[in-house]
Amino acid sequence: MRRVLAAAATLLAVAACGPGEAGNGRAAGPEVTVRSAAGEVTVPVTAEAIWALDEASAVHLLSLGVTPTHAARTAYAGDEIVTASRTLLEDAGVELVPPRRPELVAEAAPALIVGTDFPAHHEQRAQLEQLAPVLLTDDNLPWQDQLALLGRVTGRGERAGALTRRLTAEVRALAGRVAASEHAGASVSVLSGCGEQACAYGSGRALGSLLAQLGFTRPAPQRDGGDEWGYELVSRERLAEHRADIVLSLVGSIGRDPLTSGGAPLLDTGGAITAPVDFGAWYGSGTLNLAWMLHDLDAVLFGDGRTATAADTGRLWSRISG
Repeated sequence: MRRVLAAAATLLAVAACGPGEAGNGRAAGPEVTVRSAAGEVTVPVTAEAIWALDEASAVHLLSLGVTPTHAARTAYAGDEIVTASRTLLEDAGVELVPPRRPELVAEAAPALIVGTDFPAHHEQRAQLEQLAPVLLTDDNLPWQDQLALLGRVTGRGERAGALTRRLTAEVRALAGRVAASEHAGASVSVLSGCGEQACAYGSGRALGSLLAQLGFTRPAPQRDGGDEWGYELVSRERLAEHRADIVLSLVGSIGRDPLTSGGAPLLDTGGAITAPVDFGAWYGSGTLNLAWMLHDLDAVLFGDGRTATAADTGRLWSRISG
């Protein structure tokens, strides 16, 4: 109880301060001005005392060798990548905490708060800015751009560049294998269940740019970016417009497989390669997401067809950590 009261007192005290003036006792250091999901912000350059508003941001930082002190748990706990992320963070000594608890942030007195541009984070931003500078990253940006941004604010630009080059080489290697195979130029449809309808994922998310880099085409309705979240709702009557040579079903926290209803097929996939893949892994845009998607495509097209689960965490992370 004393800890909660002390944190509440800190919240009241910093309410009169400007953004980032919470008086956490850390000496002023170098700063950098970057473009965030909330516009242009000036934040300290630091690899220490960082609070992550979500596990995805924490893992992205971890890929740069930066260990945040805390990471808030995501509400989407039904995805394999969430389990994998929690394993990585716990092994690194990151304290996982409940989301939307500014009193815990105040108690930790971070030097920097980093998170993805989820609506809940935008809602909290004004309050959090009274505690420390806040950087919200646009997760519609390509993974390499997000990595470069985090490299700038943590002073790990060289490491971000080296990791980008290594992962880009992996993308190019798989693209070469695809180009030399019967899958060259194949169409890929990415769908998920969305209530009684389906969601179709366009080119606006990281999965779209990766599929393009690998030389795949997309069904006509999936060639644009989709809405601000990168997808569009599709009725059962229009699902046939999303047929393709390869059909990937995003499953997990998003719910049911979009290709069937009560065991009855909703989309004719005769002659197509089909595979269920983890929603969180394929919808996200971090380095772990990239490694996960590369693994899945390799397995589906050239391997045993077994897509990744949390059991593959160590093997996937080794592609990032080197």
